[in-house]
Amino acid sequence: METDYFALAICALISLVSAVGSISRLKTARVIEDTPTSKIRSAHQGYVELVGFAKAGPEQLLLSGLSQTPCLWYRYKIERYESSGKNSSWRSIESKTSEQAFIINDGSGDCYVMPNRAEVSTIRKRSWQGNSRHPSKTSGIRLFGQRYRYTEELLCADDLLYVIGLFETRHPPSPTAVRDAEMTKILTEWKQDYDKLTDRFDRNGDGEIDLQEWELVRAEALRKAERQQRAAGPINPVHTISYSPSRRQPYIIASSEPESLSRRYRWQALALLLVSVISASILIWMLRSH
Repeated sequence: METDYFALAICALISLVSAVGSISRLKTARVIEDTPTSKIRSAHQGYVELVGFAKAGPEQLLLSGLSQTPCLWYRYKIERYESSGKNSSWRSIESKTSEQAFIINDGSGDCYVMPNRAEVSTIRKRSWQGNSRHPSKTSGIRLFGQRYRYTEELLCADDLLYVIGLFETRHPPSPTAVRDAEMTKILTEWKQDYDKLTDRFDRNGDGEIDLQEWELVRAEALRKAERQQRAAGPINPVHTISYSPSRRQPYIIASSEPESLSRRYRWQALALLLVSVISASILIWMLRSH
């Protein structure tokens, strides 16, 4: 009797979880299909869809955790094959996902992609086996003893990139504010060497900087700040796309086009629906038999 109740509970749980997963996958597919693709240069602030190519940011390229391949993002998992009596399975013993930002470029501009909390799907996925916890030159050769399975996923420079998430633009300070801040910095540095400051701007020779002389100091500091500002050039806005706090707005990064991605989610929704229906049918059959 206890076994029957346990089996009933398992069937009910599988049916419920599969149904929820199917609905979630179908909603995600609809979001992808209903959200138009935006250009980075003219995208509105909020939830948007971008399509472009991946490129590195100002940081150096990452080295993937297992194969040490240069990349922009990686995720890996190490599993160990364990056997106990008649039962055997692969058990995950180590995993890691990189969090360094990278860039998507669609021809109109750059946008920093923050991969934290994203659902990432990539065509660069590889699995292989070995006999040590971490891959070695002998990986793939099965010997006696424990066996390990390695799975690694990558996003690399120039990969086609689809991203849907929360788009935000951070505008730089105004040119006047930048100039004034630089001028203040220059004046602070000059004040630290007051003797040198008086030698340069003390016009009446009294060893002090009076109000008229201080105006000369400020004018020279302003000219220096303006020269530095011209040399640095304009500061462009910084665009970012990241996780949206709204549950109705999934955050997805994929190395595929939106059409194929939405089809994949629909097929997953159908597969989960079939699992739910089959589990529910078995549950009903068991209840009737009981």
